[in-house]
Amino acid sequence: MFAPVSILAIAATVASAVVIRAPADTSVTILNNCSYQVDPAFFPVVTENGASTGGFPLAAGASQAVTLPANYSGRIWGRTGCDSAGQCTTGTCPGGESCIDPAPTGPTLAQITLDGYAGYDYFNPTSGDNFNIPLTIIPGSGCSTAPVSCTDANGDGNGCGATNSCPTGTTYTIQFC
Repeated sequence: MFAPVSILAIAATVASAVVIRAPADTSVTILNNCSYQVDPAFFPVVTENGASTGGFPLAAGASQAVTLPANYSGRIWGRTGCDSAGQCTTGTCPGGESCIDPAPTGPTLAQITLDGYAGYDYFNPTSGDNFNIPLTIIPGSGCSTAPVSCTDANGDGNGCGATNSCPTGTTYTIQFC
């Protein structure tokens, strides 16, 4: 004979086995490996040093951490030849130094969607709209995807234009040059 089991006991057992993962912010290191200043740009905005920003200047050889909000889906690109008003030779965007819209056709892009589907981030470097500087996306630990890059206007590089994925929660480095 079976002992009666209450519906509440079954629900409690099932509930304890379910893990709900809340989306989390993701850290991205922006690395300027060029011999000149690059002004990284972001659309939509990210957080840098506790403040929202669409871009900032980054000296040659410097790096800066930014935080992409949970479920971020957007673009990161490098601008070159920028003046103090945010007008640039390549990659200029509306809003001056802190972009308020995506770049017009021209820069090499890092396209990123966090927690896009089934617990994975999706990303790709692309020169499909044009090319201004080499760009590499380097996944952090916990992801077996190799760094992917666009190295010239011909779409050369490791995975230029191809969509890649890593488990959500992976950190990334975006490297210019």
